[in-house]
Amino acid sequence: PKPIYNTDWRQRPSIPPRRGKHYDNLKVGPPVTAYVYPPTIFGRLLRVIWGENPFWEISQSSIDINDYLPICLHPSPLPTITDHIKHKTLCARPIIWIVRRSQVQAHPRYRSADKKRLIDELPMDQKYNFTLIGDGRLAFAKIPHTKLKYPYRLLSKHIALAKHSSDVRFAGEMKKTNNGETLLINNNSGTYRPDDKMVPSAVSYFQRLFPHLLVRGIPRD
Repeated sequence: PKPIYNTDWRQRPSIPPRRGKHYDNLKVGPPVTAYVYPPTIFGRLLRVIWGENPFWEISQSSIDINDYLPICLHPSPLPTITDHIKHKTLCARPIIWIVRRSQVQAHPRYRSADKKRLIDELPMDQKYNFTLIGDGRLAFAKIPHTKLKYPYRLLSKHIALAKHSSDVRFAGEMKKTNNGETLLINNNSGTYRPDDKMVPSAVSYFQRLFPHLLVRGIPRD
């Protein structure tokens, strides 16, 4: 049967009035728990050389993601043998585990769940890879600008952000723009390849999560 995506008008949130980056908006959305994974000794060394690349997780249980993104995504078949071999080796579960444990500690550190401040801390126009998991987690990490930062690139891959979860609901890229008032998201994920029809549902979910922002879906690169 053809998948049904929940994208009708009843799920489209009302967009809050835009009154500047720091306006006092009481509607901050559902409570969340925010974590950042502190770096290991090796991760701190990379931070000295290449700069910070924090790995974030936001958890919430107030919004049922099944109302927006009920389809579980699995890694898509890769188009070429080279891509398939690369995925099976460099992105294999043991390799991802080794990279994560070498760069970030096993247990995340709780930090303030002030979503406005957390979003304000994200650099303007910096792209982040993100994944949405069925248990309500949003994991994201900065996409490095250069291929030389290979450990960072591997850690920011969608399959690494999801920790090889079998319950991925959406994956793509996001960035903050327009003086911090707008969050742009797309479905650019070579691993999970969400359908274009899922983008409006993902936008609606993000708008519920961050009602103080204007969330927009954009075409993948």
